[in-house]
Amino acid sequence: MSLQPHDGLSRILLVGTPALHRDMRWIQLARHGFACVPVMKRRYNVNTDGTADIQAIVYQVGARTADTLAFLESVASRQSDVCIILVGRNQKPDMVAQFLRKGAFDYVNWPCSLSRLTDSLISGLRNRQTFLEVRTLSEDLANANRSLAQERDALKQFNRRLAGLNQLTQALARSLKPDEVVQALFAGVPTLTGAELIGLVRTNPERVWTWSKDGGQEREQILRTQLLGRLGRPPQRVTSGAATLRLVGSRSTSLIKSDDSSFAHPQQTTQAMHDIPLAIGPHAIGVLHVQRAGSQPFTEDEQQLLATIGTSLSLTLRNADAHQELQDMALRDPLTGVFNRRALDEPLMRELKAGLRYKTPACLMILDLDYFKTVNDRLGHTAGDLVLQELASLMTDTVRDVDMVGRYGGEEFAIILPHTSIEQAQPLAERLRNLIETHAFDVEDGTVRLTASIGIAEVCNPAIAAVEDWVNAADAALYEAKAQGRNRVVVHALAPLAPVQAAALCAA
Repeated sequence: MSLQPHDGLSRILLVGTPALHRDMRWIQLARHGFACVPVMKRRYNVNTDGTADIQAIVYQVGARTADTLAFLESVASRQSDVCIILVGRNQKPDMVAQFLRKGAFDYVNWPCSLSRLTDSLISGLRNRQTFLEVRTLSEDLANANRSLAQERDALKQFNRRLAGLNQLTQALARSLKPDEVVQALFAGVPTLTGAELIGLVRTNPERVWTWSKDGGQEREQILRTQLLGRLGRPPQRVTSGAATLRLVGSRSTSLIKSDDSSFAHPQQTTQAMHDIPLAIGPHAIGVLHVQRAGSQPFTEDEQQLLATIGTSLSLTLRNADAHQELQDMALRDPLTGVFNRRALDEPLMRELKAGLRYKTPACLMILDLDYFKTVNDRLGHTAGDLVLQELASLMTDTVRDVDMVGRYGGEEFAIILPHTSIEQAQPLAERLRNLIETHAFDVEDGTVRLTASIGIAEVCNPAIAAVEDWVNAADAALYEAKAQGRNRVVVHALAPLAPVQAAALCAA
């Protein structure tokens, strides 16, 4: 596939350090129609350096994030339409979200692949072009308002609609949660278009939302079925896999529905409908369906308005996805891909509360590889990393989907088993221990065989009143397994309670 963004050259201002300027990726980008203009970061001044012929700015984020925020605010104050792409080291999700809210189109972790950088530039320039076209349309209509007095009423209506559009786009951008974005969409679109039935379907993950003015569940269910049909999926089941949308271009119709059950309604026989494809660059991500009573089709202005809403909605959903991905990354161990220690705190607390309140069984297993230090010492840390990655996959494939596997540190892993008694957890632990003992772990120079010690603690234990108690109990069982010779499973033994403790628990 050609990476050429469009005919001619796209001039890119590259603001960063000399090391960034010398990167070979910029030379490779030049072969695909991008003309990179390097500027030293410490010498660049957004107020004095002209950017009239610049389509995009690639700005290097340094250690002081305040400098980047000040740069974004300076560009915003000049009402510049230049596309801004930030590159830099990994940032916290909330900081990346703040950059996006301040006007950056994308944040690229540097260094990155050429394809990642190119996709970001192409997507940014295409969306910039869309907004330029919308702005041009707004300027043309403003000129018509000044020159044609007889169109004043129509232009006043347009101005009100534009203000409503601005309020809606701001409402969409205020949240990075898909459900809140859709709630703002359903609140704003009816006011702008008179819509009485709205549906939104998106892919990866596949989800459908519907809204109707009269709260008609039957109409909404019919619409959900039709929208799911656009994905080529059975309406009874929605999966999380990617799908190809059948709708390519927008579609606006005015149809008589008296003999068509697809959008049937007892008191309504005529409907005007419009479909807006949602896309990020060349990739379709969903469809927005708007429907209202009456035979008059949506006007060109209304279609353009809905197209603008579709563009804003696409970007907002993309940012929400990116924010969610960053949050997920923050809860994952970068080496093994399983949950990190912090991510286990919430499910541990949830299962503990259920155990204390409802006596719901749950178990915690802590697993530690025996003599793992020998692997690192003799074969190197690369071999040790490969073993840990394969071990994480082995554990994930062995437990249930509802179980949570996490890396507690080093070669120590924890597995939370909801709704699992000690009688159910112990055979699972033995099976897992046997799988590890008989498994040949692949490393660069051959295979490695290891064993594991496992400690188990059940939440329904009179001695456990806090998450720390639960973890300590499983740890104590693990240490006992080590003390007994390793390569074994040990269940935490209940400590007998003193009469006074037993009476206190009964009274509680």
